[in-house]
Amino acid sequence: MARFFFDLIDNGELSPDREGTELASVEAAEDEASRALLEIAKDQMPDGALREVAFHVHDDASNPLFVVKVTFELSRNGPAGGERVKT
Repeated sequence: MARFFFDLIDNGELSPDREGTELASVEAAEDEASRALLEIAKDQMPDGALREVAFHVHDDASNPLFVVKVTFELSRNGPAGGERVKT
């Protein structure tokens, strides 16, 4: 088992993972990060027109391993929506 750290970046705001999670492999860490981002996407829609959420995953020696990122973007079309909303 290895310890993986999932630092969350939400619209540029960093929330570092100081405890980490023990998982069997990098592939298991990729699955964990992907599932967690899907939960964030499901539960927390963007307040404005754009939101970027990512996990920067590293090992216990702070070696970067991978990044998983989701971008939410609201683009309104047609007469009711007008131009794209800017935040």
